[in-house]
Amino acid sequence: MKRIILVLLVLFGSQFLRAEIMNSEIQKLAKEQIESKFIRVDRPVRYTSNILILLQGFPTKQDSLIFRELIDTLNVLIEKWDVVLIPNETSNLSVIINLPHKGISKSFIIPDVDQMQIIKSTVYLDLPDNMDFISRKKNIYYYVLRTLAVLKTDQNIANPIAGSIFTESKAENITFHPVDFEIVKEIYSDKYENQPDKLAGRKMYVFNTIWELIAILIAIVYLIFISQSGVFIKHHYKFAEYMKQGIFVFVALLIFVVLYNSFVLFFYPSKIQLWLSFGAPIVGLFLVGNISIVIMYFFERFVLYKKDNFLLEVIIPFITTLFVPPILLLLSMFSSILSNLLNSNWMMIIRAISFIMLIAIARAFFIYMNRKSENIIRKKDLELAQLNELHKQAELQSLRAKINPHFLYNALNSIASLATTDARKTEQMALALSDFFKYAINREQKQLNTLSEELNAIRTYLEIEKVRFGDRLSFEIDCPEELMNIQIPQLLIQPLVENAIKHGLSQITENGLIGILVCKEDGLLKIRVYDNGPAFPDGPLSGFGIQNTQERIALLYGAKATINWQNGAEKYIEISIPV
Repeated sequence: MKRIILVLLVLFGSQFLRAEIMNSEIQKLAKEQIESKFIRVDRPVRYTSNILILLQGFPTKQDSLIFRELIDTLNVLIEKWDVVLIPNETSNLSVIINLPHKGISKSFIIPDVDQMQIIKSTVYLDLPDNMDFISRKKNIYYYVLRTLAVLKTDQNIANPIAGSIFTESKAENITFHPVDFEIVKEIYSDKYENQPDKLAGRKMYVFNTIWELIAILIAIVYLIFISQSGVFIKHHYKFAEYMKQGIFVFVALLIFVVLYNSFVLFFYPSKIQLWLSFGAPIVGLFLVGNISIVIMYFFERFVLYKKDNFLLEVIIPFITTLFVPPILLLLSMFSSILSNLLNSNWMMIIRAISFIMLIAIARAFFIYMNRKSENIIRKKDLELAQLNELHKQAELQSLRAKINPHFLYNALNSIASLATTDARKTEQMALALSDFFKYAINREQKQLNTLSEELNAIRTYLEIEKVRFGDRLSFEIDCPEELMNIQIPQLLIQPLVENAIKHGLSQITENGLIGILVCKEDGLLKIRVYDNGPAFPDGPLSGFGIQNTQERIALLYGAKATINWQNGAEKYIEISIPV
């Protein structure tokens, strides 16, 4: 009897020892899986309240039975929180079975990584009526258990466990491995409650917010610095200049992303592997950024190039900046090419999009202020140009007005000298003077007249002088017909003719000749006034009339206009003005 009892004790002890060893192995495996697949900084992202399950769609009796079994199991594994089925939509875990047109089983988790908790999860299950009980159970367990904690994206470092829900990529491959239930039990244990770490709970949220603001501030300071350095000049939609400016701005986004995520390394140097995992998303962001800038360039160039529309110049860049990069970032999450680069890091994408919104607002504001400043400067330049033009016109009016009294003084002296000797000539001279002053008074205040009008006035003027000089004065005017409509300053030629009479013909007793020759050479209109009087002793440019004329053409034409003179066999003064 004692032998039998001893044998039973040995058998029972060995079984107990074997079970303890197996439990120890399962716990070790579970711990390894949690460390490599779920821990973020210091804990897993999980539910931190009762798990309220809402069963929707078209579940069968078998499905309901499986769910009751699963809920009972979870309530044993999760001691702190209750897992219950509820009949209304205040759930935080929705399970939708056989929803029409879905046709695929999948699960979605909405996490709050900052608070290290799951806010809400949704599971879509496609369980055809002809699916057997075991297959249905595998699908339900696989997709529901995978919503109870957020898997990390960098799981390649984890040792795979064949048949495990948290290893297999398909529900049909699972074997209800004990490690899965141990993982759930461990994740929801008190081990991860009330941790005395620096970033726990609200402290972590507050610090995370402050750190995010610091990252934004540093990125903004960088943008201000490069703006002050003259990077953001007007690019006129030249591709190279536009790309350079766009890349500088996108570097600000990368600065923000790197700084924001660097707090992990700062507070937890041992988590350097986690921080290094941000390298791939940053490469992805840079790639998406360059593609975005190219798309923005061609769209904006097509819409805005050579268009002068203040409103469009502000709105279109704002829209492209606000929508193009975020859309590409979101599309990249589902792209087979970029998904590996971005590692489906949704929180990074959300923060990147938030920062892009700030950039869009800043870019629109910058363009608005820049265009507004340009408009103010343009308006001031226009006002200044108008003032300069008014000043120039006033000077021209003043110079032209000086001609009239000067000429009138000489003419009236001539009339006075004739009044006592020849009444007929006095009358002719007075009538000619009246005709000349109809032209000279210039009631319309025009600065320019046609060459034809100017030459007609000169003929009238010479007729006045001819009354005074009689047969001693003769004149010739040679001007091609095709030049008659060219516009020249009013009373431009008269001072030259007056100078020729006063300092030329009046100094000789024989017959005097005044010649006026007009021609066009090399884009210049040349007006040459000859006389056969004595040579200019000191040059003709010192006389009042010639100085006045020189100042007028300098105001109107600048250095392009000149006055030249020549003594000798052909004595003349010549004015050259651009036409």
